[in-house]
Amino acid sequence: MIFKNQYIFNRQAIEILSSGLKICKKTFFDSMEYEISFEKLDNKIKIRTTVRNGLLIIAFFFTFLGLLFLTGTDSNLTGTFFMLAITFFAVSFLTKKKTITIASYDGDDIIFYFTKSNKENVIDFANLIIKSGNTYLLNKYGKIDKALPIENQLANLDFLRNKEIITEDHFENLKNQLLGRENKSSIGFSH
Repeated sequence: MIFKNQYIFNRQAIEILSSGLKICKKTFFDSMEYEISFEKLDNKIKIRTTVRNGLLIIAFFFTFLGLLFLTGTDSNLTGTFFMLAITFFAVSFLTKKKTITIASYDGDDIIFYFTKSNKENVIDFANLIIKSGNTYLLNKYGKIDKALPIENQLANLDFLRNKEIITEDHFENLKNQLLGRENKSSIGFSH
């Protein structure tokens, strides 16, 4: 499945592969294509809305110019600067950047842009990435093989537990299975 996402001149297409993601990014000036493994992705999403800082800086600049010309005799120029400042303040708040991020352990975060109308679709795709990654990691690290070293398998199970892919109970069951212990639900003496 390929999901396409765009924000102004930034376009990206993200494809879910069996072991990770294939990402194609294009901007006005360059393009980039790469793959990232599910092992390098966090399994949580972060939803964020931010004001466009560049427009705020321009608004403050026009406010400063308006204040400088306030002491002068040209009230038309002062009014123009203040109107421009108000316009840039308004535009910066009305065009907030809305993102959903899946963090990457190597710093190459997956960032989706959304609007009010496509927010649910973007969240659904981000959750599909998380689910696909969790399934891949569970299949890769959650299998018990008594022929392999126990320490490595315990580390793998601990990795799955720490990423909250398996519950504490599931971890204990797999650990007991690996160590050859029977799962006993009651405490007592055996006869």
